[in-house]
Amino acid sequence: MAPEADPGYLEFLKPAGKLSLEQAFQIYHRTYVVRLTEALRKTYPAVAWVLGDNFFNELCRKFIEAQPSVAYNLADYGESFSGFIQETSTAKGIPFLPDLAKFEWIYKEVQHAATPEPLPVETIQELLNSDDVKIHMIDAMELFESDYAVYDIWEHRFEPAYMFEDVNWNTPQCLLIHKKQQKVLVQELQPVEAQILRALTAGRTVSEALTPHANSLSPERIAQLFEMMMRAGIIEDVMSAEAY
Repeated sequence: MAPEADPGYLEFLKPAGKLSLEQAFQIYHRTYVVRLTEALRKTYPAVAWVLGDNFFNELCRKFIEAQPSVAYNLADYGESFSGFIQETSTAKGIPFLPDLAKFEWIYKEVQHAATPEPLPVETIQELLNSDDVKIHMIDAMELFESDYAVYDIWEHRFEPAYMFEDVNWNTPQCLLIHKKQQKVLVQELQPVEAQILRALTAGRTVSEALTPHANSLSPERIAQLFEMMMRAGIIEDVMSAEAY
């Protein structure tokens, strides 16, 4: 049901053609809801795929009424969608849905971030041979962890219809979401790799990030992790701990 217009607001409007002010307001409201629903669908295509058109449209209508847009750019609307899903009955029976929405928002943010300019691999290799250093990551990068395989679900989003049995979603995932040149890439990480990357992103030195895992990571695995970081292009700078 569309909301009624505020009588005080209607005093400042003039009717158009044969429409009354109330009729004009209802048309505007329907158009407003449609535009915001399409904006949400563009940001959250996998959520829309899981729910189907009818349930997704109804969820969007409730969200729009609860949290009207204050953003000039429609692409900026819907950041709190995952939290809204968590608080509604929509998430019941679909436990991964809030995390799926959170993943899609992060993906969109990385996609819209400025194209990164990572350090050349040769420079990184030379600097990492110095004394203990801190690594500054590119801005167009996020780490994401979920109890559910949200990336596997997301990859199916263009298929005709969602079926629970088509995806083994009940497994945890740690993901690196980053932009390389103009493309957004998603890479699955081992939990220990995600922990090290989080420590480095938080400003820990390389030795501080690695020390808690000294007994569980071989030198070969550590080398593989840093090789992955260099290939991914997520390192923007390497500085000595004193100069950082």
